[in-house]
Amino acid sequence: MKQLSKVLRLAQPTRLPRLGTRQARLLQTQAAIYTEPGDPQAVVRVVERNLPDVPGSNQVLVRMLAAPVNPSDLNQIEGTYPVKGTFDKLTTSTDTIYAAVGGNEGVGEVIRVGDGVHGLQVGDWVVPQRAGQFGTWCTHTMTNASSLSAVPADWRSGLDPLDVACLKVNPCTAYRLLKDFAALNPGDYVIQNGANSGVGRAVIQLARYWGIRTVNVVRERPQLDQLHQELISLGADIVVSDKQLATDDVKQQLKSLDAPVRLGFNCVGGRATLQMTKFISAGGTLVSYGGMSRQPVTMPTSLLLFKNISACGFWMNRWYNQSFTSSRLEDEKHQMWREILGLIQQKKFVTQPLVTSNWHSQMDIGKAQEAVSGAVTWGAGSKHAFEFTQ
Repeated sequence: MKQLSKVLRLAQPTRLPRLGTRQARLLQTQAAIYTEPGDPQAVVRVVERNLPDVPGSNQVLVRMLAAPVNPSDLNQIEGTYPVKGTFDKLTTSTDTIYAAVGGNEGVGEVIRVGDGVHGLQVGDWVVPQRAGQFGTWCTHTMTNASSLSAVPADWRSGLDPLDVACLKVNPCTAYRLLKDFAALNPGDYVIQNGANSGVGRAVIQLARYWGIRTVNVVRERPQLDQLHQELISLGADIVVSDKQLATDDVKQQLKSLDAPVRLGFNCVGGRATLQMTKFISAGGTLVSYGGMSRQPVTMPTSLLLFKNISACGFWMNRWYNQSFTSSRLEDEKHQMWREILGLIQQKKFVTQPLVTSNWHSQMDIGKAQEAVSGAVTWGAGSKHAFEFTQ
């Protein structure tokens, strides 16, 4: 489900031949970089970057296929995110600078493999293992093979690269929220705010698939009826605005549900989250995975004492980091990826609407900069992503 904005084609150089014994040549690529933290629109700039076309030992050369722009990417550039960008020497067409490439999520294709690399081969689709290891807003990257995870060909067969590029953060967060914090039974309810976000839409679709019902709170807006129908079409059971949540009719409706509201998912914070938490059933849990309002989460003593509501947080990056030292979680990660991608293949799950910009490696830097600046602003109004095509 994609809405295309101004399309700026990112034609890549012809695929390189397999490694031989010849001396490396420089490959001209482009990347969106920043040399210091700050407002993304002010500090992110597009540069031409030269990379050797022969990887070093244990390295691979990757041609990026697609990469989204997530709120956490913008926080990282601002310097407010716990995971910092990797700053390193970067050779441009004019000089050498110390900079980081933006973006943490995406998918690329391996086009060259260095000596000593095992488990990856030319043609594999790969995603970053961890946030912050290398930037994904670029046409190509040279990175250590250990920083990549391969996506098996049968898992992504028939899928758009954007579906795989957007896998690791939002759908997986929704998956873990529904799996890890309560033993939900078919027919149970969960309530969430930010229901039209990437995670919110994923919660709706996964919950529907597993027989869980959802109460979905969105911000009051002029096009509320349109958004209501959109979320209902994804599988939402109840959709209300934060303003409607305070009305007597909606309060009575939610108090009369025929099954418990076992979980609440919060990505907003502030008073709106407190209002939502009141509808969680006794013994339930509020899980916060974001705080877009930048307001604290508060709970009255009555919810703690008389309803035994508990509150906790979830951060997908922490879960991934734990999976690297746990064979059980590593297996769960692969099962999670396989299941989500399988649902997309079966047309039972759709990636959130995206405004895509295609970026031509030979295009005027000014035009490339315009496309990137339009995508990395908090006021964009829609989620943006970059597509890289040959």
